[in-house]
Amino acid sequence: PRPTAARTALPMQGPTVAAVYVVVCVGFTVGLFVAYSLWALASESAAGKGRPRARRAEQLQAGKRREDRRSADVQARLQRAFHARRRLRVRVQGLMLTTALAVLVWGLIPAGLVAADLWPESLHSWVTAFCAFPVAFVFTLMSLRPTDTVCIRVVSGCWLVIALLLTGCFVALALGHPEDDPAETEWYFGAQALICSGRVLFEVHATVSSPPPRRRLLRLTGVVRGSMALGGLASLLYFPLRALYLEPAFASSKDFVPSLAIGMVEIVCAVLLHPRLRGVALAALSRIGSTPEEREAAVVASLCSLGRLTRSELLPLAEANFRAIRFDRLKREDLASALGSEGGGGLAARTQPCSLGACDAFLSHSWHDPEAPKWAALCSWARRFEAEEGRPPTLWLDRACIDQSRIADSLPCLPVFVAGGETPLVLAGPAG
Repeated sequence: PRPTAARTALPMQGPTVAAVYVVVCVGFTVGLFVAYSLWALASESAAGKGRPRARRAEQLQAGKRREDRRSADVQARLQRAFHARRRLRVRVQGLMLTTALAVLVWGLIPAGLVAADLWPESLHSWVTAFCAFPVAFVFTLMSLRPTDTVCIRVVSGCWLVIALLLTGCFVALALGHPEDDPAETEWYFGAQALICSGRVLFEVHATVSSPPPRRRLLRLTGVVRGSMALGGLASLLYFPLRALYLEPAFASSKDFVPSLAIGMVEIVCAVLLHPRLRGVALAALSRIGSTPEEREAAVVASLCSLGRLTRSELLPLAEANFRAIRFDRLKREDLASALGSEGGGGLAARTQPCSLGACDAFLSHSWHDPEAPKWAALCSWARRFEAEEGRPPTLWLDRACIDQSRIADSLPCLPVFVAGGETPLVLAGPAG
């Protein structure tokens, strides 16, 4: 009776495990997206409350002098830009991370059941579930921005842990195969272990060298693309060879098609992580439910976040470092591209501290253009300005008004400097 009971219980094991697996994953996915929706609604609500506060700040400053009104206007614009950036982050990056986590759970549960030897043989191949891992990592990488310093480090650390675990698993599989194995699986697992060890070496090198976030993200994306492409290529080469020559019975196995599917998914994911395709996908997602003004404001807020400063810290820093130079103190050679990093003729010494809004023009040009036509165009504009205002204009010029020994520290303030000029003045030339 006891063996008979065991035999009758086995056929129910597969459907039961499958039902529990589907119910748990569907429930988790639904709960995850409900939580994301509530988070997005809360973010929209917070942004809506911030707009009236910005308008009230503008109204309170309306009666003050011109420089104070300009400072209040810059602060209100920065506040709107940070709110727009937050909304886009929730809408795009939050959605991608939520999707990545949901997909990862669909793959982790079968992996855990297989590791615990609980996956029923009567179910479809568990190998299919491993297609979720490259897909989840693609969504995670697409959610990152070059300014997300902490997130890039966290994802890099997770990638290092995953690479170490996979390297150990593949080495154990390569060393633990039977000596009379006709499939020669040690070569396949050895190749995969070699690919994973390359990932480990990259992450160790990135941790030791500590490159800037943008460069680290580019390297991480490149290594993920390369490892996925090599791993997928190894699967697409080995498994057909195994089915045709090494072990013909494998062609009728339930693991054959899923094994090929993993290789194909890795190849597709490597293609999707191409910088151009990644940029197109992110731009398309950013356009959903947002206006061009919101996207431009989000870019401004991202530039302001390069120095990891809060909005309350950024504006006083920009005000303290905002400078301008009078046009009558400029020379034609000051616009030449051959000057040293500190400028010619003591450019910085000819500048003066300036309040936001008190600078007449934010000068934008290319140092690769010849100085003669730029100087002629600038003189023409300055003569018209002096005829109307009765004084020479004040200008913001990057080489003169930014501390050339601390350029990186001034980059987060650049959007505030742009807003601090009364008007943008562009000297367009062949270099753009």
